[in-house]
Amino acid sequence: MQILLTSPDSVLVAGVPHPAIVKVLADFATAGNPVALLSNHPEPVWFKQAFANTAVQFLRSPGRQDGGVVSHNAKHFKLQNHDVLVLASKLDDIQMAKNGHAVVIGAGWSNNKYVADLGIRAANPTELEQVIALTAGWQGHWWYQGDTPGYSVKVLADLSQIGKGIDQQVFAGKIKQTVKNGGVHLNALLAVTARSMLFMGAGVVPDLVWGVYPSSSSDNSDNETLSDFTHRLRTTASRVRNAERGQPLFIRHTPSAKRSSGGFSGDRRDPTGQVTTIHLNPFYANKLRGKNVVVVDDCTTYGVSFGVAAAFLRKAGAASVTGIALGKFGNQLSAYQIELKTNPFAPVQASDFIWASSPFPGTSNFGSQAALTSLLA
Repeated sequence: MQILLTSPDSVLVAGVPHPAIVKVLADFATAGNPVALLSNHPEPVWFKQAFANTAVQFLRSPGRQDGGVVSHNAKHFKLQNHDVLVLASKLDDIQMAKNGHAVVIGAGWSNNKYVADLGIRAANPTELEQVIALTAGWQGHWWYQGDTPGYSVKVLADLSQIGKGIDQQVFAGKIKQTVKNGGVHLNALLAVTARSMLFMGAGVVPDLVWGVYPSSSSDNSDNETLSDFTHRLRTTASRVRNAERGQPLFIRHTPSAKRSSGGFSGDRRDPTGQVTTIHLNPFYANKLRGKNVVVVDDCTTYGVSFGVAAAFLRKAGAASVTGIALGKFGNQLSAYQIELKTNPFAPVQASDFIWASSPFPGTSNFGSQAALTSLLA
């Protein structure tokens, strides 16, 4: 079960209720999901006729922007706040969702500038219906999660189950295509990721900073596929803006060998090739101390990227580091203890750090993977 909350304005197109939007809401309610239109004002005169013979309710909710109505309804139906979807067409809706730690989906038919900035936007009623359907089976559990003293790692999908012949490069290509194509699959992928982020409490974590681990040949322009995905995710799952477009968290000052390539002949567990080719963006100097940082990567096998990212961020004073991977291959993830002896905002030499690794102490959740892998496969 999920709850869908919205406002009367989200149903209107050119000032009148749009039959297709009404039908999406009514069908979702018929399927056993509570659906309500909320407003600070009295019930609109058109509501009873538009939603006649449906289970959609109207609830007058003064001060709904504080998000309390999200928590109240989630508790009433014995659900969590991340089980609530908010269809937003104006700022009041967005505030209700963000303050209530719900998943917010922008109504693409709204011309509100705040809605246009949202990471998840359904362009039309058909897309809205499809996004809801694709996310309905996702309970918010991570496929894999684990913690070390220096950082934690959470993974959405078990890529070993997608099929033979897929490797990191192939998977990265699929992610890139999903993000590039946009539409339903991107919105659904964002929604399930945001739901999992809210499940882990991202909506209430203070001083949150978001970043992307740079690709092996990143040009540092913050226009990589995962950069756009992460900015969209940030606007969906978090109220903070401690990261700026055009200013990547990490700088790839020298191209690195592509560890996911079949032609790579080195030790894939050795972080040296990563430590010596990236550093933190000086733009964030004095801005990371005490912050809780989320680093997103497309997939992980050995966990080198997250270990390296954590080393730089901890050296810069970050309070915590969480690595988020969309997928994970196999059971070879390592926990890294990397100690930098120099400035993390400038290039690091091989002699400027020491490292060790051990098996990562994590657990897997064998919940539903079908909905997610269908988005990625």
